[in-house]
Amino acid sequence: MADTNTSVKVRSARWSLSATVLSAGFSLTGAGTVMLGVLLPILSQRWGLRDDRAGFLLFIQFFASGLGAIVTGLNRIRSLVLGYGLLAVALTGLSLNGPKIVYEAFFVYGLGLGMAMTSTSLLFSDRWESDRAAKLEWLNFVWSVGATAGPICFLPFLREGNLRLLFMMMLVLSLALLAWVGLMERVAPKFAPKPKSTHVPQPVRPVFAMLLLLAMTAVGAEASLSGWLTTYSQRAGMRSLVGAAFATSIFWLGEMLSRLGFSTRLMAKAGQRSVLHWGIWGVTVSAVAVIVAPRPWLILVAAGAAGASLGPIYPLSLSYLLELSPWGWIFAVGGMGAALFPWITGSVSAHFHSLRYGLVVPCLAGLVMMGLNAVIFGFAQPDRTEAGIKNNVFKQPHI
Repeated sequence: MADTNTSVKVRSARWSLSATVLSAGFSLTGAGTVMLGVLLPILSQRWGLRDDRAGFLLFIQFFASGLGAIVTGLNRIRSLVLGYGLLAVALTGLSLNGPKIVYEAFFVYGLGLGMAMTSTSLLFSDRWESDRAAKLEWLNFVWSVGATAGPICFLPFLREGNLRLLFMMMLVLSLALLAWVGLMERVAPKFAPKPKSTHVPQPVRPVFAMLLLLAMTAVGAEASLSGWLTTYSQRAGMRSLVGAAFATSIFWLGEMLSRLGFSTRLMAKAGQRSVLHWGIWGVTVSAVAVIVAPRPWLILVAAGAAGASLGPIYPLSLSYLLELSPWGWIFAVGGMGAALFPWITGSVSAHFHSLRYGLVVPCLAGLVMMGLNAVIFGFAQPDRTEAGIKNNVFKQPHI
């Protein structure tokens, strides 16, 4: 009995250390995800990219990220090794060749991000199954820390215009995480997740499909706003690229703080249903405010409000979806939203010669989320959710 308790304590200590390092890596993927959006004004200026071509570059990264989620298998550690390895390869290419292979490099880069983020999320979901929602909120919080700090950390490189040095810094951090996963995670205590059927019960399939669409729309709105905020802020009158990049940091700061708050008991007190409802309303109103009066101070305020409102939406929908399927393709749905929405935003902007028109896209995404939220709770009534209750997904008071 004593040996068993000792073994459990050792495993718990190793999991805690592992969680700390992997959370740091997840924070790096947050910074890495927003990096292209922050660099977009410089890249567009240097390489003569119109908004539709710049949007296509965002599409490539996020499409590849969604593809990375699809190819992530049940061996979480192997997927982590591949993810960080691909990041290292892409960053090496960007450091050495830059514009010559930019599309190919950002495809590999996005693929690595998708595999690293998905396998980390699934690993946390497996290890802390009984506290999945709070752990995913925490993991998304540390991702938001990286996304918030990233634009600020990139500013010295932006001032100097030294993108190669920035890529090399990201390369060193990726190699450090690759070394940790390859050397330490492979010898950590193995965790075998309980076998779980990928079959979704017939009564909850409509709700499951709408939750997938909700997750895709939430991530799409997030990617569209964050990806274009720096460019939009600069065009709206920000005096410098530093100030424009600060708007993106404000957006991620709002998201980070909301995820931090809802990773505590606040989620249980507020109720997941209320958090979803008010979060969707908040992001819709904030997105409209960004384009109604494009003044620098209002953009900063609306960016923070939009980030705070978006923060809990995706982790909540994800926690419900993971109850029914442990496969990485669920994350790919979010990746598809992140790929399509910024691309559509850039295409609309190029067509109408105004980014204000392009940013109508995340506003419409907010309206779609409102409709989905209403329909989902229309389905999730006590007399219609027996299968959902059985699978601990849609039972009240959560959803």
